[in-house]
Parts: sequence; structure tokens; C-alpha cells
Amino acid sequence: MRDLTIVFLALILLHPCVQVWSQEPETKDDKLAAERLELMQKRIMAAQMTSTEAKFPEKFTEKPVFRYNDPARGYVSAAVWKLGDVGRPKALITTELHKRFRNGPAIVYEYLSLTPDRFTLRNKDFSWSPNASSLKFEPVPDAPAPDSSAPRRLLQIKTIARRFGGSEVAGNEQCELRLLPQPIDRYTPGTAERADGALFLLTFGTNPEVALLIESDGKQWTYAAGRLTGAEKVALTIDGKSAWQGGPLTYGAMSPYTASDAPAEIPGFTADGNEIKN
Repeated sequence: MRDLTIVFLALILLHPCVQVWSQEPETKDDKLAAERLELMQKRIMAAQMTSTEAKFPEKFTEKPVFRYNDPARGYVSAAVWKLGDVGRPKALITTELHKRFRNGPAIVYEYLSLTPDRFTLRNKDFSWSPNASSLKFEPVPDAPAPDSSAPRRLLQIKTIARRFGGSEVAGNEQCELRLLPQPIDRYTPGTAERADGALFLLTFGTNPEVALLIESDGKQWTYAAGRLTGAEKVALTIDGKSAWQGGPLTYGAMSPYTASDAPAEIPGFTADGNEIKN
């Protein structure tokens, strides 16, 4: 029986119609993408958190909740990271690897506080101590009562999200924003029965410009938004009517939204931002 099995296997392997699958070797682009993600991850995970609030998260999540790039703006790799695994995230940070920013390759950060709790975040690149939340929740007009079923509540959340539109003005150019159809995070914002929440992004291309949060306290649906853009003006509509406008830009270590940058050696690029061909 053993001999017959060996002969049978040999015939299969030699037959011209049999395809033997092997793992494709990692391409250069795959390797560079992994190295760039690792660079961003190390910078984020090196951040030290301090807060007087009980059970405040100590680290950002190890994996990003969203990845993107923006070649038109010079970003070769970028990601969104959330602070906290339980409940509504406390903050978001975007990391964007820019091949030529100011004097050379850099990592550009954008910070958005989603909590009124006070905290300080520090690493060698930045120090951020937001003094407020970016969020102000408003009732969703004409929304149904939150469903008793979690899957059906997700359908409700997505239906509500599709009612939103967005735009921004950068320089003299007005750009329309598009809603990504899937939330990048689903969470439970409280202990009430039927409490539910999800975090969406409105983007220019794939570049996040607005964070949109839709939540249920168990009785009604509410929404809030925060800017992830340095555009002079950014706004959302719901059913074509004004729903939210981003506040004035006030960059600083205590601002609920701010941005900064730091030098970075980006894999695949020289110190002056030129692509390494070999």
C-alpha cells in the first residue's frame, strides 16, 4: 500500500496539468512598505503617556486602524492610530512619511483629542497635552431609535453616515470630501443597553480630513466631528444642510487639534528626498 501511495504521488507531481503552488517572493515594494510601517509604528509606540485619570490607556494600539498614502502631496506611506482599546478612542494620531518636507524626509504628525480628560503624550519627536476635546455631540435629525440588535445597529450607523457630506478650502481651492463606507473603529461608548458607536473618516482621495463619530446612548443617535486637516475651512453637511464646521486653526502643544513634524530616514529615499533606484 505504501509503494502504491508513493507511485500515485509521483504521477501527480509529474503530470503537466498539476500546478504546484509556492509562495511568491516578497517584492521590493512589499519590503519597503513593511519597513515604512515599522518606522511609523516605532515612533508611535515610543510615546510615553501620563494622566491623572484612572485606567487611562498607556499606549496607542500597536496596529493602525487605517493606512493610506497621498503621492500628490508627497506622502509615501501614512497611517491612523487610536489611543485606547475600550470604549471611544481617547485620541487619534496620523503619521505621514513625506519624502521631501522642509529640508528633507520627515514624519508629519496630526493630533486629535477625543476626550475632555487631561493627558500628556511625549516622545523624542513631540510633546502634546490637549486641554479639551475636539468633540461636541449633536442629535442626528430624524434618526430611528437604536435597534436592540448589534448587527442592525451597525446598519443604522452606516445609513446615518451616508447622510453626511464634506468639503474643505485649502488656499483658493474648494475640495469635496468622500465618506469611506466602512467605519475604521466600532466601540461601545457607555454601559447603557443599546449603547453603540463607530468612527468614520471623510477623505480627500484616501487622505483623512475629518473624523466622524456616530454614537447611541441607548436612547438616541448623536454625532460629532473633528478635523484632521490644516485646511483653512472644513465643514460637514447632513442631508445637504450644515452639520459641523471646523474651528479656527490654533497650533500648539495644548490644542485639541494640532500638527508637527520631525526628521526621519524613510526606507527607499536618500537624505535629500530622492528615490533610491537599486
